[in-house]
Amino acid sequence: MTLQDFKLKMVSELSSIYEMDELNSIFNLLSEDYLKIPRSKILLADEIHLDESNQTLFLSALERLKTHEPIQYVLGKTTFIDLEFKVNSSVLIPRPETEELVRLILKEDLDGKEIFDIGTGSGCIAISLAKNLPNAKVSALDISIDALEVARENAKLNNVNIEFIHADIFEYHLDKKYDVIVSNPPYVTESEKLKMKKNVLNYEPEIALFVNDSDPTKYYEFIINFSKNHLHANGQIYLEINENYKYDLNLLAQNYEYKIIEFKLDTHNKIRFLVLSEENQLEKNTH
Repeated sequence: MTLQDFKLKMVSELSSIYEMDELNSIFNLLSEDYLKIPRSKILLADEIHLDESNQTLFLSALERLKTHEPIQYVLGKTTFIDLEFKVNSSVLIPRPETEELVRLILKEDLDGKEIFDIGTGSGCIAISLAKNLPNAKVSALDISIDALEVARENAKLNNVNIEFIHADIFEYHLDKKYDVIVSNPPYVTESEKLKMKKNVLNYEPEIALFVNDSDPTKYYEFIINFSKNHLHANGQIYLEINENYKYDLNLLAQNYEYKIIEFKLDTHNKIRFLVLSEENQLEKNTH
């Protein structure tokens, strides 16, 4: 079997699940990983003959993909902010929107500051911040022991030092204060499941995705309340949000007397992020 033969087989068997651009991306990812071929050379390698070992790898991946398993879990890894992260079904696959959240935070001068990531999962937010802010002190919390095991592996892989905390944020108590609190908490309501693909519903951890329709902002309310005792006076909160609850979140922030309440758009022009602070940048710089 040549690489081109496999591609034709893959397209034939997966076209009912994925769009052609997705199939091309999956093919490139498999070829890069299994054959160690740079993406720029894959088009020139169509006629490469797959030996028995590689055929087994490619065909095994195809069988997993046919069950809607995400390519990131098939490969056991993904990239985020140009870093490599191990992933499995214990953690959410990092999304491009969450990359935008990290880049938003990195616009601030936070090197040397203390940062707390709530619901860290794979560790993608905490580790990316620590990698780009080598003097920052980053802590990361998750309720899942399995997720924290993945996050610790990723911290080692990316050569950063993170304080990992195994706890339920609703029951976590500490005396410490932070300069930044960041979270990408569960924000997809149960009723929104109908709009989601099988590769998410059947494989990614529900605990990291979904909230009850009856209390869709419970994580945000707790985090904002938590911040009043655990955020330095000039600190900021960065949250990835469900745009359907913008008005509820705005009211929550007002109730907790945050002076600066900023909703920010992602690259798809959806309201995706909420940034809260007690003082704006101009005020901070004059203190």
